[in-house]
Amino acid sequence: MNSLHLKALLLAIETGSISAAARKLGKKQPQVSQWISDLEIDLGVTFFDRSGNKTTLSTAGERLLPSLTHTLSQLDMLLKSADMIAQGEPTVLTIGIENYIPEQTFTQPLALTLDLPHLNVEVYRDEIEQLTQDLRDGNVDIIITHESDTLHHQQFEYCRLGHYKDVLASSPAHPLAALSIVTTSDLSQYRELILGEVNEHSDGFSPRYAMFSDIQPLIAMLKHHKGFAFLPAEYVKSDIESSQLVKLNCDFEPAGIIRRVELCWRNGLTLSEQGSQVIAAFKKTHQLSV
Repeated sequence: MNSLHLKALLLAIETGSISAAARKLGKKQPQVSQWISDLEIDLGVTFFDRSGNKTTLSTAGERLLPSLTHTLSQLDMLLKSADMIAQGEPTVLTIGIENYIPEQTFTQPLALTLDLPHLNVEVYRDEIEQLTQDLRDGNVDIIITHESDTLHHQQFEYCRLGHYKDVLASSPAHPLAALSIVTTSDLSQYRELILGEVNEHSDGFSPRYAMFSDIQPLIAMLKHHKGFAFLPAEYVKSDIESSQLVKLNCDFEPAGIIRRVELCWRNGLTLSEQGSQVIAAFKKTHQLSV
C-alpha cells in the first residue's frame, strides 16, 4: 500500500474532488483516480459514491476517515523522527531534577521544551548523587541540582543558573513566633520539620525532628504548630501572605539561606538544534535570582 495513494485519498476527501486532489499533487486526474480505485480493491470498500459527475463520500469512507487521518499523521511523525535521528537530533530527552528544588527553577523552561512538537520528554526526581551518576552513565540528558562543591565538572557540561532562598517558618501560634529574633538556642527547644529523604538526616537545629519526603504533609504539620522548618520561600509564600504561617527572623541567617542551583548536560547535546534550544530555555527563562 503506497503512502502517496493514501495522501491522494485524503486530499480527495478534504477537497471534495479527485481532480482537485490531483492538481494539489501535481498529478493527472486519471492517475489519481486509479490510485483510489486500487485502494478500494485492496481494502474491499468503496470510499466514494459516484453518480454522474458527482462524487460524494460513502458511508464506509466516513467510517474510515478518522483512521486514515490518524495513519497519515503517524506516518508523518515517523518520517520526521527518522529524519531527526539521521541528523543526530534527539527524539527523546530525559531530564532529572534534584528532590526539593522548587518548581520556579524549571516550570517555564520545561513548558518551552514541551512546545517542541517532535521531541518526547521524560522527567524524574532523585537525589543529587544518583542524578550525577545517571548523567555520567548516559542515562539522562540534563540534570538540575543544587550547586556541588566541585569547582569544574570534567565529564559533562554545566552552568550556574542562580539561587533561591530558604526561609525559617512556623505557625503564628507556635512559641517561636512570639520572639522578635530567633537564636539557635531557641530552635533547639522545639521540633524541626525537615524536607528530605528518610534515613538521610544530618545534624540540624534541634535534637528532635520529623522527616518528610513530601512538602504537603510537612506544611500541614507546620500549620498545626508542630515545629519549625527551613523551606524554599516559594513553597510557603501564599501561606505566609494568608497568615497561616509566619516568617521567623533568626540572628544567624537574617536574609535567609541561599541555595544555589546549577544545570548540567551531557557532552554534545548542544550540537543538536533541539538540544541547544532546550539548554537555552533553561538558561534564559528560569525564575531564580541571579
